[in-house]
Amino acid sequence: MQEAERKVTTAVVTETVRVAEAERPRVAYPLSGADGRPWFDSYFGEDYALLYPDKGPATGENEAKAIIAGLALRPGARVLDVGCGPGRHALALARRGFAVTGLDRSATLLGHAAAARDREGLSLDLRLGDMRGLPLPGDEPYDAVLSLFTSFGYFSDGENEQVARGMAESLAPGGRLLLDLNNRELLERAHGTRIWNERPGGYLLDEFAYDADARRFLGNRILLTEGRERRYPFDHRAYSEPEIRALLKRVGLRVLAVYGSLERTPFNARASRMVVVAEKP
Repeated sequence: MQEAERKVTTAVVTETVRVAEAERPRVAYPLSGADGRPWFDSYFGEDYALLYPDKGPATGENEAKAIIAGLALRPGARVLDVGCGPGRHALALARRGFAVTGLDRSATLLGHAAAARDREGLSLDLRLGDMRGLPLPGDEPYDAVLSLFTSFGYFSDGENEQVARGMAESLAPGGRLLLDLNNRELLERAHGTRIWNERPGGYLLDEFAYDADARRFLGNRILLTEGRERRYPFDHRAYSEPEIRALLKRVGLRVLAVYGSLERTPFNARASRMVVVAEKP
């Protein structure tokens, strides 16, 4: 670790540490955060902007354009953004006149979304809740459901399928689901990697691993800023293309396309993302 620290001079240092299979500890999922709660109840808080400094309003605006084109959204379409976080996509879509509902379990991030909405005077319905509770009671069906930036796969396989079924049931006939996931091929190759990045007042250390038995990607994100250390573990199910196609078929959706990005580039082993578009018959 001292050698890694000496190497940090600018932005990024990457190390790879190989761990023998027999030495890998058995892990219980989901991982727990520093406060003992499931990681997703600790992770999405006030440090979110330090964890993802590149995921701000500008990226939301650019990606919203790709989402609209990829789903062929008609003007005024009803859109449900599942795991909307601070609202970078929901706000961008609301600015364009879509009827957007954002769902998230983080009151902190929803508060940021609500503040931005109110500053701009936008029409945006924000709901505090768990995606496992979909469809939302009393809601009319949606023309599109979005699950962006790997907001799917946090739970057990059974619960993840429950989420997918809830998203399918939230759609009107002919409505479309967009799943934006990591490419599992890249996650498998990231096993044993450590990455240092500069942050204001310090550094962020990422430690990544891939559990081949559970088919889950996991990591520990350690913020060392302003003389304080905060640890943010995470894990999620990493689906292959055949697995996600089979899952969506089970919940009653028809996969229309699989892309390597929101911009609809080809999906292959080197693609940065796995973006799935599916339709409700």
